[in-house]
Amino acid sequence: MSLRWVVLGTVLQLMLAYFLFMLVVFSAAGMANGGALSETQTGILNFSIYALPATCLVSVGIVFYLYQTGGGAASFWWYGLPLAATALYLAYVFTLGGSA
Repeated sequence: MSLRWVVLGTVLQLMLAYFLFMLVVFSAAGMANGGALSETQTGILNFSIYALPATCLVSVGIVFYLYQTGGGAASFWWYGLPLAATALYLAYVFTLGGSA
């Protein structure tokens, strides 16, 4: 692993965290404004506002730790963690939008 790629990945993950925060804020607000949601559904949307950007920070922490301990190039796959979480969130929102 090269420090250059770790730093570049970290910068991109921080930019992605901001984008995911804005994505969840506007999509959750649209869902809440569009129809009657249960308290559980609203709670999941509210939790997602903080959870999706947090996955970016977690993946940065994992990759940085693996860099410090001599991890290989396969360690960069951890940068995909927020993308998987985003796919789950979008599947939930599209399912929720279809039922409203």
